[in-house]
Amino acid sequence: MVIAETVGRATVGSDPLAWANPSTGSAGVIEQVRPGTNNPDGCRDFVTSKQSLDGVTRFNGVACPADGSWKLNGSSGLH
Repeated sequence: MVIAETVGRATVGSDPLAWANPSTGSAGVIEQVRPGTNNPDGCRDFVTSKQSLDGVTRFNGVACPADGSWKLNGSSGLH
């Protein structure tokens, strides 16, 4: 949810944005935020990194507005 909310608050095309989830200890940097290509309902595509004890991993994802907040759609491994 932290990533989805950060993507939702970001300006499309914005500079990289750091995120952190204090409840899981996960952190990373959202590198790209673009208008959703296959999601016309205001969704946004993004690329983010996630830092963990295993190293840094990159993920592509989609965040969509839902019920007054933003939710991840089609992303895996993000907490």
